Amino acid sequence: MNPSFYPSANKSCKSTRIIRKFILIKFGQVKLIAKPEFVIKSLLLFIICLVLVSCKDPGVKELDQNSLNATKKNDVSARNAGSFAEDLKPIIRYNFDTEIGSWYENSTCCPWSLSLNSLVARAGSGSIKFDLRREDNIQNPRTELGREPNNNQESWYGFSLFFPASFIKDPIEESIVQWNSRPDLKEGESWRSAPLFLGILNDRFVLEVRSDSNRITKQGYFSFNRLDLGPVEKETWHDWVFHIKWAYDNTGVIEVWKNGQLILSRLNQPNSYNDAMFPYFKVGIYKWDWATKATVGIDRRTMFVDEISIGNHTADFKQVSPQATPLPVTLASFTAAKLGLVSQLKWSTAQEVNAERFVIQRSSNAKNWQNVGEKMAIGASSNLINYAFTDQKPVKGTSYYRLKIVDKDQTFAYSSIKSLKF
Repeated sequence: MNPSFYPSANKSCKSTRIIRKFILIKFGQVKLIAKPEFVIKSLLLFIICLVLVSCKDPGVKELDQNSLNATKKNDVSARNAGSFAEDLKPIIRYNFDTEIGSWYENSTCCPWSLSLNSLVARAGSGSIKFDLRREDNIQNPRTELGREPNNNQESWYGFSLFFPASFIKDPIEESIVQWNSRPDLKEGESWRSAPLFLGILNDRFVLEVRSDSNRITKQGYFSFNRLDLGPVEKETWHDWVFHIKWAYDNTGVIEVWKNGQLILSRLNQPNSYNDAMFPYFKVGIYKWDWATKATVGIDRRTMFVDEISIGNHTADFKQVSPQATPLPVTLASFTAAKLGLVSQLKWSTAQEVNAERFVIQRSSNAKNWQNVGEKMAIGASSNLINYAFTDQKPVKGTSYYRLKIVDKDQTFAYSSIKSLKF
């Protein structure tokens, strides 16, 4: 009898031993040497044994608890060394001209919480507007978008922020951009404060950094640093670039550029928790103090965001910076005022580099624009230059105005939008 004809199965299965004892397979013929009903029952048991987990393949080696712990330890070491495969495209961009784009998290509650906006834009024709009101969600006062957690230890981030005049000074801190860290729930960890976030406190930008090398991080049990990053100016765009290499030991890196200038270089210091995944990017307004009604007299927060670029370790400053293509001029001011039945537009430049002209554009809906005039630029200047234009035929109702600033190589950018009612 050739043993190769026997069905392959685990010898620990009792029914298999019965089948082997009572069935003789030879040259494709089966000879029964037991009662038929007994053999049928044994065949059924044999089939069940093949598909049940209890009939384990003798070639599969199970890891004991020590092996599992060692594997987990190696994974954590590899994570902190940044040896995981990259799962982020070289550059991900959001310009918010026509759509919000794809996001992993959308923490909003109301129709007005998050919307595309055409009145204010850093570049292109629109931006995204975050609008948080105290009565929206008392238990979780936030309006935010978030990317998915990832295994990228080193990344680059660029974005532009705009705060209207209504964004008044608040003595209690609030978050506008954060890099949150997903807890290792299976290890018994729960949510903690973000290891890194950009916030606003008393009309100043602040950067908070938290870190902990322990495998399990509890809320409040971490190192903490708060860094001042300068004043919050209203009615103008703030361009930011962050270069981050995450680490819970002394190999972490945080570099920050504001409006093209390097303002922070925090090297060889911890900046994260010892989690299985690296922190992920979130943008939007989070006012945790509203849950306790701590702030008095501030019931609404509005912020505009544009030109978000996210890159992995292969990116650089120029690829993610909102200033990758510098504006031909630096606008010091741009105003619109009613002068009888006409519109009086005035603007000033603090600096001009290769500027060619200003195209004055008007719209009745802030979406469809027409050219109503031009002014030639000085072209090259580091002094304050004043310009003015009068629109003799404003639109009945609301007239929207913006400047199209054209460079000598015909590249261009847009100013913020002003409106007048007639």
